[in-house]
Amino acid sequence: MRSSTIHNFFAFLILTYPIASIAFSYPFTTKWNVSVISALREDLVVHIKSGDDDLGNHTIPYVGNYSWSFCEKVGGHTLFYGYFWWGSKFQSLDLFNKAISDKLILNADPEHCYWFVKPEGFFVNNIPSGGGQFIKGWD
Repeated sequence: MRSSTIHNFFAFLILTYPIASIAFSYPFTTKWNVSVISALREDLVVHIKSGDDDLGNHTIPYVGNYSWSFCEKVGGHTLFYGYFWWGSKFQSLDLFNKAISDKLILNADPEHCYWFVKPEGFFVNNIPSGGGQFIKGWD
């Protein structure tokens, strides 16, 4: 009798875990939409990663973009970063972390993060205006 109860309990956990993990990930954390937009006349190559996901290499043409979405981890420990190549130039950059999230939350639309890559460097904003706060230049 006891092993049957334990068996049923584990079967219940296995069957309900996928539903519970989806149901509890969205209500408690912010769903973010991140875009990298190129204002460079030549192609921009970017490789985007997090601790959990490797989004791969992407070639972004002039005024093109690459976008993805995710739910922020509880406690604000989400990190996405990228490696950027523009011709002979290279730069690495955190694309989303607690500090960037805090900058964007001060504005009106906190669930969007737009990165504008220009010849001067990298700018972040929560609106797709093409401007934003300067974060880092090219090395």
